[in-house]
Amino acid sequence: MGRAIRISHWLFPNTIFSSGSLMLRAWESSGGSSRETREEKLWSPSVYLGIEPSGKVIIIAHRSEMGTGIRTALPMVVADELDADWRLVRVEQAMGDVKYGSQDTDGSRSISDFYEIMRQAGAAARLMLERAAAAEWDVPPEECQARRHRVVHLPGHRSLGYGELSKPASGQPVPKTEELRFKTPETFRYIGKGVPIVDIADICTGKAEYGIDAHMTGMVFASIERPSTLGAELKGYDDKETLRVKGVQRTVVLDSPEPPYAFKALGGIAVIADSTRAAMEGRKKLTVDWKRNNDQRFDSDAYRESLFQTARKPQKIVRNIGDVEAAFATAENIHEAEYYVPLLAHAPMEPPAAVADYKNGKVVIRAATQNPQGVQDAVAT
Repeated sequence: MGRAIRISHWLFPNTIFSSGSLMLRAWESSGGSSRETREEKLWSPSVYLGIEPSGKVIIIAHRSEMGTGIRTALPMVVADELDADWRLVRVEQAMGDVKYGSQDTDGSRSISDFYEIMRQAGAAARLMLERAAAAEWDVPPEECQARRHRVVHLPGHRSLGYGELSKPASGQPVPKTEELRFKTPETFRYIGKGVPIVDIADICTGKAEYGIDAHMTGMVFASIERPSTLGAELKGYDDKETLRVKGVQRTVVLDSPEPPYAFKALGGIAVIADSTRAAMEGRKKLTVDWKRNNDQRFDSDAYRESLFQTARKPQKIVRNIGDVEAAFATAENIHEAEYYVPLLAHAPMEPPAAVADYKNGKVVIRAATQNPQGVQDAVAT
């Protein structure tokens, strides 16, 4: 006789999702820059990887850092397959661009979606460096092996650094996937090892850049007075006292959203000023009249009970393995439970913020977001 356990259901009412952390530019205007000059000398065998003549390895973090360490974890995978010296690696944040694949950082999918892709990027670059070294020495490629930021000629005991090989390697054809040799777990240098996240020093000393730190020349600041409840409509407002606050420039009424609300802007009145302090002080002076709506009659106890009643009704069977009823009929002990999670706000501790500059048909955005390509689509619309 065994023990049967039935988990009847989990209830997650109205979880609210908000945006993530650290910076991802959503759009960049065109024009010359020091980066272009650098990229003329930078060998980029992959969109995720570049090697400078100095030997510095640049690895692109194309996912958003939200406290999970993914900005470090994926570059570690590239560095391991490249057999790079982590001390000579610099991680740079990607801009929003479809060339990186999906940048929507959610669902704990970054490793599952990009682990193999990052391994391929590192292994391909390693093989190209080894082949470039073999060509320089006029020896068979199989006699050359990458070892900690250098390629060694095994019989001759000579070596060349990655920086020295970056230019000749750029002339090598990119190898096919079936040509790549991947490391085995016992040879991993970084994967699965305890490596401090690349931003740890900046985070601990207040130097890390978040959305609220973004700055553009001539920018203004906004503080938004939100509706009293979700979906409440604006009946009227008085901003005379607000406009008397030093530094306040004007107020802007934001469109009220229509249900379903999902990820839509929530409406309200924005106070625009030349500083955060002025915007916040001006907002305090607003007099706003909101129209009541059904949300103000919300009864959490009744809502909770309605969820349980719905969950207890017969449901559609998606997968059926074994004979559950027979197991319960023959079990010595039966444990049944219902789990309920109350209303939660899935929100970051940092203040979500963005700054945008629109000119000449292009917009440049710096935003705290976990989906920069989604920002592009929303702004374009």
